[in-house]
Amino acid sequence: MEPQLLTTEGGFFSQLSEALQGAILEAVGILSEVFVALVILAIGRFVAGKVGDVVERVSLRANFDSTVSETPLGVLFGDRNGAAAAALGTIVTYYMFLIAVFAALDHIGFTVLTQWIEGAVSYVPAFLGGLLVLTVGFYIADFAVDSVRESTTAQKSGFPDIFADVTKTLLYFVVIVIGLDMMGVSVGILYTFGEPFVLALGLAFALAVGIAFGWGGKEHIAQNVGDWHEDKSEN
Repeated sequence: MEPQLLTTEGGFFSQLSEALQGAILEAVGILSEVFVALVILAIGRFVAGKVGDVVERVSLRANFDSTVSETPLGVLFGDRNGAAAAALGTIVTYYMFLIAVFAALDHIGFTVLTQWIEGAVSYVPAFLGGLLVLTVGFYIADFAVDSVRESTTAQKSGFPDIFADVTKTLLYFVVIVIGLDMMGVSVGILYTFGEPFVLALGLAFALAVGIAFGWGGKEHIAQNVGDWHEDKSEN
């Protein structure tokens, strides 16, 4: 008579067979999920590269490099032509691929990594928005500074550079605060130290303007007082 362990329905070989079948089915399921995740990554990498190339070409046609070079951010890219456009395209490429990585890991079920990547993905738009504010803001500020320096009032005062420097400081401060705040960086300390600084700078600017115009008026009177006296005598 055969041993009961080998012949019964719930014997060792039957349990081993069921365990192997379960393991194989589980492995096939995992491999299928991994395969789908790899497909997601491959498609995401392809799409990210194409979108990044489009962004770089559009940036080059829009003279993005020349715009950035006229701002303080221009020092980050040096004199290499197309560096800023290439950097923007690279950022977009990695951002798109990061979304693909998030989708792939979420499909597999790696919740810890997906939570971290989700936070990174959600922060990138805010970072890019703040970077755009800084770039455009610095460009507009430089244009405003040049306008102030060449204005009639600044030229007549005799201190056009002072007018321009004060304007540049104030506008750069505003742009930096708005840009960093949009990036999610705490700017409370900038408000704390910046408010009295801006107030003092504004008062100094007003005092300089008053002195400049007062001194200019004094010289104008000194130069013309003789003519006024002669005209009065003739009358």
